[in-house]
Amino acid sequence: MSSDAAHLQKALQEANEARGHLYLALLRVLERNFGHEAAVAAMREALRDWGRHLGQGLARHAPGDFDGLARDFVHAPDGGRMFQPAVHRCDSSGIDTQMMSCPLKQAWQAAGLPDAEIALLCNVASEADRGAMEAAGFQLDIETWRPGDTGCCVLRIRKR
Repeated sequence: MSSDAAHLQKALQEANEARGHLYLALLRVLERNFGHEAAVAAMREALRDWGRHLGQGLARHAPGDFDGLARDFVHAPDGGRMFQPAVHRCDSSGIDTQMMSCPLKQAWQAAGLPDAEIALLCNVASEADRGAMEAAGFQLDIETWRPGDTGCCVLRIRKR
């Protein structure tokens, strides 16, 4: 990797870790102002809406261009370096993949959050992916990270 590419990769990683810190800051402020349950519900709604916006660009792959979806979603934004997807299946009926790394989870771990709160934040953050796949015209089943799991989220994407 060239020094420019390495610099861009580092900046991308740091930007996504910063997004993890933003999610945590938002959760804390919303909890103080509205309580835990309302905070979590508001974040889920906002992230799903944001995901719908992001997913509009993926709609060109519906209903069944899973190779294109793998390229533009599973391996995005950097060819897979940041999230390190382990693609177990990509064929005409869907994609099964596990993200082996996650800058959001790494940020929450670095902040010293307990595993239960990291698991909650992973689950909340997954709403962005749900929204993206809804807008793109696909069905998404996602298992978010739980304490004791290796890697991070497992995604199963199918035709809707």
